[in-house]
Amino acid sequence: MKTRSGVLTSAMALSVLVPGLAFAYHFNFGALVEDTVIEDNVSFGTERRFTFSRRPIKIPKAYGRLITITASNTGTILWFESQDGLIRNVNLEGAVPLVIERKGELN
Repeated sequence: MKTRSGVLTSAMALSVLVPGLAFAYHFNFGALVEDTVIEDNVSFGTERRFTFSRRPIKIPKAYGRLITITASNTGTILWFESQDGLIRNVNLEGAVPLVIERKGELN
């Protein structure tokens, strides 16, 4: 019994010390959302430099081409049309800056 509780305590401690270890990504409303951040460094001359964070998401290329973008109560909806005529949507949360990669396949 001591060994089991020791293993559980170690696992819990590790998950607290290394956030995102257990949940590094999740599939949410048609896109793979990563629990990482990409830093964008932007400058407008030497005196005006800015850094801001973006959350990376991946949308399968097989969803097709982006045909329109609409607003919803909770964010933004991207609408895609595949080569075989299927329309798919991807719901994006409110005002979260993103970097979108077109990766992944439909099986």
